[in-house]
Parts: sequence; structure tokens; C-alpha cells
Amino acid sequence: MSLTAFLSSRYAAFPSRDAIEMHQAAAFRRFRARAMPRSPFYRDMADLPLDRLPRMDKARLMENFSRVNTCGIDREAAFQAAIRAEGSRDFRPMIGNVSVGLSTGTSGQRGLFLATPRERRLWAAIMLGRFWPNLARPQRVAFFMRADNALYRSISNPLVRFGFFDLLSPFEAQIPRLAALNPTVLIAPARQLGLLAQMQAAGELALTPSRVISVAETLSPEDAQAIRSAFDRPVDQVYQATEGVLAMTCRAGNLHLNERWLRIDREVIDAETGAFCPIIHDFTRESLPILNYRLNDVLVPDPRPCPCGCASTRIARIEGREDDMLWWRSGRSRRMVSAEAIRTTIACLPQSLRDYRVIQQGEELHLWLEGAGVGADGALSTAFEDLAKRLDCALPRLVFHNGLPDERDEKKRRRIKVLPGAASLGPPDQETPLSDLRSGKTIPVVSRSAASSASPG
Repeated sequence: MSLTAFLSSRYAAFPSRDAIEMHQAAAFRRFRARAMPRSPFYRDMADLPLDRLPRMDKARLMENFSRVNTCGIDREAAFQAAIRAEGSRDFRPMIGNVSVGLSTGTSGQRGLFLATPRERRLWAAIMLGRFWPNLARPQRVAFFMRADNALYRSISNPLVRFGFFDLLSPFEAQIPRLAALNPTVLIAPARQLGLLAQMQAAGELALTPSRVISVAETLSPEDAQAIRSAFDRPVDQVYQATEGVLAMTCRAGNLHLNERWLRIDREVIDAETGAFCPIIHDFTRESLPILNYRLNDVLVPDPRPCPCGCASTRIARIEGREDDMLWWRSGRSRRMVSAEAIRTTIACLPQSLRDYRVIQQGEELHLWLEGAGVGADGALSTAFEDLAKRLDCALPRLVFHNGLPDERDEKKRRRIKVLPGAASLGPPDQETPLSDLRSGKTIPVVSRSAASSASPG
């Protein structure tokens, strides 16, 4: 199985949608016969169509964890094992031969994942098959993550030296060990890759990776360009959640859904762009079945065929979480404003700008600008007004801040996000006091097309 996974991940590509659907149908026949009967939760549902299985999300999966998993592991025992590992930073202990991991997620809600030896070998085969730079040479892998796990260490073998770099440890203190390792494969969230790229560009590091891989956070185009420039390498992406490896970049540099190992259906939230929330059916995760599982991430498909020749769904970009989508008023309805539109508007400013945050709350759009040149606030106001006109919607009231907000408690960096109380397709959440935003100097700039003039949605 591992050798097959390695070879297919490295060399095989689906030539058509029919080939993908035939492969998935066969895989699910095996999964229904082998895995579902071992799950107390699913054993009586093995003959149901996938879309008639109970709709899952993190909360419901965790509520039913003890009955869903096929390993007989109690939820509280798994939580205690994962929390002990988090506290001690010793991630070696397992429950039997099953590794247990804890995920807080972007929302902060706790989740668990399990990995059997077979699942760990499969994950390692997929990752090594896709990203091993040169089969003729040993590799050195540096992996920056919040938590270690036997799953990640499964890529270690006599030809791969694995180094885990703890994101909860002081970043600067780990640089000498990173320099000594001089990894051939560098894997980290976009924020850490950006910091390393800055050090590389400043001559404080001299790393020579053959592969640079962004994980865990949305990689913005400006970050990708800075990282690529610093390391003189394209930046690959692995879109992985607690629920599995959902997408990876191909050899042509485009992101594809991982349809060899998952079936991913779509719940479209914006008909114009085709933006959708993925509904996952995983036919490889037997320890903790992931079936009819809805993620609140928003993906934008790219209908163009990929030069790599693979027919797996191509993804133009990962917008972020569903509850971090910007929705601006358009008459009595609302229109989704993509993160890409916001980034492009800021990138086209004639004034210099080191970094930024865009935070929507209710009918206010807070713009935090670091290193902004003279007149950036006025130019950005005009640019956002033009964007709102093109999208035929009303621009929220703009509030400008110097510098960046305090992000020490942020688990994942998001340049563009929504706080509770922001306009959405559903009812607004409980309001968060605006005083929570104001840790920098505020420049009161009110758009001429303020949202207060729009009809209520």
C-alpha cells in the first residue's frame, strides 16, 4: 500500500473525471466493507448513499468521537493523552499503537485526530512521493508546527533526517539548529516562512532548500513572492486540516484537490465565483471515519485544465474561513467580496506599504497599515470606493489605524478577517466592542459611500 501510494503520488495523474469517479467508487466499496462495520456509529449505515449519512462538523464529530472511531478509544482518554503531550511537549506517547493529536483550529474549538501505523505510513508515502526533491539523495526535513506527532515523524527513514521545530518555543532560539540542519525540504506556516525569508534576504540565514512548502495558513500572493525571491524556489502548498490532506500543489505549481484519497463535494456559497465549502468523504481514514463532513473553509475553483495533465479539481485559491468572508450590502442583499479582491486593491496602491490587516466588524472596515507612505489612507479610500462600485455594493465605513493590531494570541495569521457582528448571510453574531480594535492611532476617514446609506439587508 505504501509503495503504491508513493508511486501514484509521484507519477500518476487522473486523465478524466470519469477515471476519478470510478476510482472513488471502488475505494468506497472497500471502505464500506472494511471500516464502517467497525464503527459503532456507522455500522448500520454502510449501505446508505454518502449524502444521506449524518452531516458532520468538528463539534458533532467530537460529541460522537467514542462511537465514531474504530479503535475503541474513549474521547476523554484521548483528550487527556493529547493535553498531556501538549503540556509536556513530549509527543511520543500513544494509546496502544495509535497516535493522538489535538487541534485547536482557527476558531479555537478543540478537535482530536487519530492515526494508526497504516495511516501514518500512507501519509508519509503520499508526502514523500509528491515532495521528495531527488530520489538519489538523502534529504533533511525541517518541519515548523505547533505540535509534533508520530504522524509527522513517520516520514523519517534512513534516507530522511527529520527535524521538528516547535512553534510554541522562542523562534530566534531555533535558528542556530535550523542553520545547522540546512534543510533540503523546509515546511512551515506562511508566517514563519515569511520571517525566515526576511532573515535570508537580510543575509542572516544562508539556507539552500530544494523544496519550500507552506502549510497550516493561507498563503497570500505577496507572501509567496517574498518567500520565492528569498529562497530562489517556488513555494509549494499543502492544504491539510485535522480532517486530512485536502489539496497539494502539482508539478506545474497549481493547487489540486486530493481526489485520489478523498471525495470532496461542494456546498456553493457564491454562485458568481463558484466559491464553495468542501464536504469531505475520506476513504483512507479508518481509525476515525471522516464522512459527509463539512468544513467552513472557502475554496474558489479554477475551471481551466492544468498543464500537469491531472483532471483532479484545480483550486484558484483558498479564501479562508466561511465566517471570515467579507459580505458588503448590495440593495437588500449582500455580495461576497473575495480576499483576492482586497489583496489586489491594496497591492495596486502607488504608495509603499510594509504590511496590513483588514478587519470587518458590522458596517465598519478597519484598515491597519504598517509603514504606509504619505497619502496611503486617501488613495486606499478611493480604491475601495472604486471596488465597491465595480461590485455594485455599498462600501462599509472605513477606519484607518497606524501599525498592526496586537496578534500575540492569534493562533493563525489572517490578514483579512471578520469579527463577530460583521455583515453576513445569516444573522449577525453577538457584537464585539470596537474598543477591542483600537490599540493603534486611529485616523478617522469615512467613505463617501458609507454603508449607512444602503437599504437594510
